[in-house]
Amino acid sequence: MGCIVNGPGEMADADYGYVGSGPGKITLYRGKEVIKKSVPSEKAVDGLIDLIKEDGVWIEPNV
Repeated sequence: MGCIVNGPGEMADADYGYVGSGPGKITLYRGKEVIKKSVPSEKAVDGLIDLIKEDGVWIEPNV
């Protein structure tokens, strides 16, 4: 995760990234690749989870 200014650099080595891209907007990354731009912030966490699930690496948390 990172801010709009440093986000892509801060998460460059991460498997997935969630970076602010403007007021109320998020960009989702897979590695250094932009996957989705301008995702409304209220939908961004679900979008990130969906992306991880699509890649088959999501692990359900123990509740």
